[in-house]
Order: sequence, then structure tokens, then C-alpha cells
Amino acid sequence: MTTMTDLTTDRPCNAPLGQALPALAAEDERRVARQVAQLQACAGDYRRLHEELVRKRLAWWAANRQGLDLHGPLPRQAYTLVLLIYMRLDPRAVPIVYEDARKITWRSTNFCPTLEACRRLGLDTRRVCRAATEGPVQELIARLDPRLHFSRDYEVGIRPYADYCEETIALLD
Repeated sequence: MTTMTDLTTDRPCNAPLGQALPALAAEDERRVARQVAQLQACAGDYRRLHEELVRKRLAWWAANRQGLDLHGPLPRQAYTLVLLIYMRLDPRAVPIVYEDARKITWRSTNFCPTLEACRRLGLDTRRVCRAATEGPVQELIARLDPRLHFSRDYEVGIRPYADYCEETIALLD
């Protein structure tokens, strides 16, 4: 596995479990420390964290939806909403690898406090991300249109087991 660089921080973003990474910026370290504390408090049951993230995203939606200026097919609007507006990511860190009117797929290489917290705690991102973070994204994009569906490729496209997290938003019938 090659090491990808997070374009927003210029640091490796997917070192194998147990491999030390360069020191984090103070704000990133605070985000990771908060995520470590949240994951430890879960003790393997991520429902509370999932619910907190849903509340946070829906509160953001309620406060910001009137000012959103989204264009294009619904999957593109959802990508823009979640990644570029809500998460404030650099588009270069979430490059689109496939897009049509009903589906958009990208590969995330951005700095991720959940990835770093899982690495530090020896937790499996496939389990943590599915249980704690996938649903809150789904809840947010469903506000645009309930037919939108968010998913991750947990078989071959999730860090640290791959160089990126492959994620998709599809418009279902």
C-alpha cells in the first residue's frame, strides 16, 4: 500500500495500524482527542455517538438550509452539501471518480479524526464508521431528497486498509 497525502494538511493520511504519523496541528489533535474520548465512552456500542452526530447534522441543516445554493443532479448536490459545505473539505481531497445523473462516487483522502482515533485505539474503521458515521451522513442527505442513499465500500475502499475511503451517493427509485 502506498501512502497518500491529505491535501488539506500535507500529512500522510493512511499509515498502517500501529505506524506512527507525524505530529498533528493543534486543532487536529483536539479533534482526534475528542473522537478518542467519544469512542472510548461508547465501549463498542456506537449508538450514542451515532445519535449525537445525527443531532449535530440536523441542527446544522435547520440553521443553514435556507442559504444553500446547490445545483446539478441530486447526487452532486448531496456531495457538495456534505463534503464541500458541511465538512468544508478541499475538493482535491475528495476527488470524484464516477458521476452521472443518478450516482456520484469519490475517494476521500482528507484528514479524518475518526481514522486517527481508531488507529490510536486499535479499532476497526469498518465497524466504527459503519455504526457511528454512515447513518448521520444519510440523515443529512435525506433532507435534500429521501431517495438519496449514502454508502461506503467497506470491502476494498476504506482506510487504513486502502489508500482512500470510497464513498457513493445514489438516487434510488
